[in-house]
Amino acid sequence: MPSTTRLQATSAVAGETARPRVFYVSYDGVEEPLGRSQVLGYLKGLAGAYDITLISFERSVATPRALGRELAEAGIVWHPLRYHRRPAVASTTWDVLAGRRALIRAARSGRPAIVHARSDVPALMALWARRATGGEFLFDIRGFWADERVDGDLWRPGGVLYRLAKRYERSFFAEADAIVTLTHASVPHLRAWTGGRPLPIEVIPTCVDIERFSGRPERPGGPHVVWSGSVGTWYRFDLAPRLAAALSLPLTVITRQAAQARRLLDGHRASVRSAAPDRVPAELFAGDIGLCLIRSSFSKVASAPTRFAEYLAAGMPVVVTRGVGDLEAIVEARGVGVVLQGDDEESITAAAARVRALAGDPDLPGRCVRLARERFDLETGTARYSDLYRRLLDVANGT
Repeated sequence: MPSTTRLQATSAVAGETARPRVFYVSYDGVEEPLGRSQVLGYLKGLAGAYDITLISFERSVATPRALGRELAEAGIVWHPLRYHRRPAVASTTWDVLAGRRALIRAARSGRPAIVHARSDVPALMALWARRATGGEFLFDIRGFWADERVDGDLWRPGGVLYRLAKRYERSFFAEADAIVTLTHASVPHLRAWTGGRPLPIEVIPTCVDIERFSGRPERPGGPHVVWSGSVGTWYRFDLAPRLAAALSLPLTVITRQAAQARRLLDGHRASVRSAAPDRVPAELFAGDIGLCLIRSSFSKVASAPTRFAEYLAAGMPVVVTRGVGDLEAIVEARGVGVVLQGDDEESITAAAARVRALAGDPDLPGRCVRLARERFDLETGTARYSDLYRRLLDVANGT
């Protein structure tokens, strides 16, 4: 990995009052699509008011220089670390120790006012480095991490890894000065897990740059059923061709896992292709039917899929499965899609009929975009993070 990239923000001129320092730790690399949209998207906006130091874990051996320049120009101090995938447990332990060391080194040039840990693995790094860093601890949970790994058949229920992760999770909740979660549905569980402590719990769903997706035209040749994003683990990709067939519409699949998607389609007709992150908005068309089909489980109460916001921003109604975060409540209350009640043929047929009826509403694309601007706009999400930072600093300063 290259050495730390650093550039002071242009507003930090001589004599100006020092801005609050924030250490942001992400186990997702900012080279990856998720890291770009859900880490850099926020940090670029926050860097105008806060002195941001980003510690991220990158999958590439050599980080592109252009990305280093991009962060430097945004005024973000970047410590890219190498992400290790195997062996499973040992590699994560190695990364946690590397993250802890990076936090301690960064604190030598000035302790942070806030340490913002994005999910459980970064939270463990922050916890183990807290004596050196100090600062208010913001635990940004991004979902029920340990439970997701069990529900995704990655860990054994009640196994050693799950029990250890839940033990550390209790420590994160005990130490947290504030929590960010993606869904309102998860808040009662978090209140119980924090023992009723009166700490702030802020709901900030996954947000997108609405302007990149809005204003999309209708697809030439008529609507398609569209699957955008991953196809494995928690996803009910098997339902996509069945819904497309029930609607008598073509199926388009946009995924980085194109080969896996073709295998899973098992002969069903579909257009399958990959698209670079900056090309995804151009692949979506107003009036198409977006699919956001995820296995219902306890952990998914805390999930807010990014694709849901992207579909809405493009003017697309969405078909969702039950029990996934706030999606069911949003879709039913705002008339922007349909909830698939089950995976049997009767449920598929009923959902298709409701989609046809909904698609006949000429205001539907505009309603989807308006909801996206209201609930999932990146600027709004960034402002809510900034407001939470200010509240934490006010408490720390006794004001």
